[in-house]
Amino acid sequence: MGLILPALLVGLVLYFYWLKIRTEPPEVLLARGIQTQNSGSIEKAIELYGKVLERDPANHFAHYNLAQIHNDRGKYSQAQAGYQSALKSKPDFLDARLNLGVVLYRQRQFPAAAEAFRDVLKVSPSHPQALFNLGITLIELGQTDQAIEWLNASLRENPKNVQAHYYLGLAFGRIGQRAKARAALQQALALDPRYAPAYTELAKIYQAEGEQRLTDQARAKASELSSTPQK
Repeated sequence: MGLILPALLVGLVLYFYWLKIRTEPPEVLLARGIQTQNSGSIEKAIELYGKVLERDPANHFAHYNLAQIHNDRGKYSQAQAGYQSALKSKPDFLDARLNLGVVLYRQRQFPAAAEAFRDVLKVSPSHPQALFNLGITLIELGQTDQAIEWLNASLRENPKNVQAHYYLGLAFGRIGQRAKARAALQQALALDPRYAPAYTELAKIYQAEGEQRLTDQARAKASELSSTPQK
């Protein structure tokens, strides 16, 4: 009989814990999920967001946070479904619209990605990330002149965006405007001297202009940075 009481106590503790979980309102579970996610306990956060959606299937924050986790893990189709569920509940949820475009881009669904970024810009015309994302998506679609316009617009909002300068240089290079490509890539490196892709593209520009010494230097720097672990 000596083991019955401890077992009974464990059972009661588990019962009351289960009862607490069952009766916690969605907003409390959501807050716990966010706190848990921020602490790095991702699997527990997923469980809590799932419980939120059991009680409140239209909770756009729970759908969005789950989508963010899937996005970070490279599960883009699941992330896409999550962002779409969040938008179904809250169509004006700009972060969900923006990140939907990101996962569509990562799945190489470029026309749909461009549409998502344009939808963000209809509501927030100066959104720097949407401007940038649309620009690089248009490069993939072969619409280089338009891409340059949007990348320039993104740089007006955020002049220190290294990647925007890099992609602007990439776009200028594709249409043969090597001087502008060179300037944009050099600006990227002025902001971040360790940005290896810019050296790679500059090497192509230098090669096309017959500047072999600069070509070799840029290639060597790109190789050095690519093989050096980033801190």
